[in-house]
Amino acid sequence: MSATAGLMQEHQLILKYIDLMERCAKLNLQKPDIQILFDQTVFFIDFIHEFADKFHHAKEENILFRYLGTPGVLTHCNPIPQMMNEHQQARGFVRNMEKALRSKNLHDLAESAQNYAGLLKMHIYKEDNILYPMAERGLSDDLKASISREYAETEAEFDSPAIWEKYDALRIKLENDLT
Repeated sequence: MSATAGLMQEHQLILKYIDLMERCAKLNLQKPDIQILFDQTVFFIDFIHEFADKFHHAKEENILFRYLGTPGVLTHCNPIPQMMNEHQQARGFVRNMEKALRSKNLHDLAESAQNYAGLLKMHIYKEDNILYPMAERGLSDDLKASISREYAETEAEFDSPAIWEKYDALRIKLENDLT
């Protein structure tokens, strides 16, 4: 039983959105007369707030990180404070994106989107390749079972199939808009 496989799957969708956001920012900086980043950012921000921050972090911050704080689970270091700090930095970049969108400042919007993307790619890499393997090694089967139960409750609360369907359909729409 894995405590992190579902979170890693969610990371894959987050990375797809990051790629789309970076593509929009790059295209808009190359061709400032088009409004693609301004037009699409509202969708990126919605995804970040609803999928990444509420749905994904509800499980990661509120469940997995709490269990990783159990004495004896993380035996040689505790990267949770750094991961939480990076979550807060990411939220700051999103606030900057929202501010730039309101003020119609393309440069600040593109810069904040790129800063968010860079941070999240590095952050996801650390979670998938360092933190999550540490979790899998350190968590007992009983703790993993408890985590799975809490994940299931959270996914039911958020209507996981509906949220996945919504954001996968939006991803496809955004991809089509860029082709």
